[in-house]
Amino acid sequence: MSQKKGVEVSARAARHIDGYRVLEGKREYVTYQGDSSIRIWYSDIPWRYETHDHSAVEIVLVLEGTVTYSVEGTSYPVRKGEVLIVPSNTPHSLEMGEGSSRYLFLFETDTIMTMRDIKSMVLYLHKPFHLRDESDAHKQIRELLLRAKDFYEKQELMWNTACYSCILQVYATLGRHYLIGIRSRTGDTVRSMDTEVINAVMTYINDHYREDLRLDDVAGFSGFSRFYFSRSFKQQTGYSFKDYLCQKRLQAAMDLLTSTNLSMRGIAVESGFGSTASFNRAFRACKGCTPTQYRAVYGML
Repeated sequence: MSQKKGVEVSARAARHIDGYRVLEGKREYVTYQGDSSIRIWYSDIPWRYETHDHSAVEIVLVLEGTVTYSVEGTSYPVRKGEVLIVPSNTPHSLEMGEGSSRYLFLFETDTIMTMRDIKSMVLYLHKPFHLRDESDAHKQIRELLLRAKDFYEKQELMWNTACYSCILQVYATLGRHYLIGIRSRTGDTVRSMDTEVINAVMTYINDHYREDLRLDDVAGFSGFSRFYFSRSFKQQTGYSFKDYLCQKRLQAAMDLLTSTNLSMRGIAVESGFGSTASFNRAFRACKGCTPTQYRAVYGML
């Protein structure tokens, strides 16, 4: 991460009132206050952030001038009043010119991804989403982001939940006004009976993820063939059965890492991984760091 004038800035030098940005190579670990999992801050300093990625979704709301993002070879000049949503774990860089200002929102999606209809939207938000049409929906999303910013700055009781309520409304607005047209064009329709079955399966997985769950067992629970279940599950959740189960176990592991002093073996067992080795391997593949490194950054103990 470097300033526009070429002066190198260390990870811990880029401090803000509510924390700092920690870089390890091109991987960024975003720090949050207390029990929160969202950061919002204003900047009007000309900066260039070199290519990096992080587990958080990043949203930029430009107030003045232009902030230019480069995401996987595509340039997104985000101008005054426009919004850009960058998916989690997506390499990107950005540059703010003189006279520009913006609010930047970084938030973890683990909580909101328990909403099944939001899960289905991930299929259509795997690339940056640039809002620039000045439609009523665009204006509503901008207002919701500013409302989240107000909750964040005031930090009154339940402010983190209040911020996330605005983020949920942002996703709901995206789904109603932008993504529904994309879904209809893809022909992604599943019978209502299948929907009820998959919802029951997701509840079953959520209740039994600590056990040795296998595809054949869960397909049998659903009453579908292995092939039909796999296809229907992927259509409705955006995840394969294996990936959904892994994400559920990783979320449980992250909660244990940040809120307990359990050993890595204990966490591996409690979150459903067969061994410490498989836990470490899955965690690194998903989060880009080891469980020990994650606890060092996010742990509260």
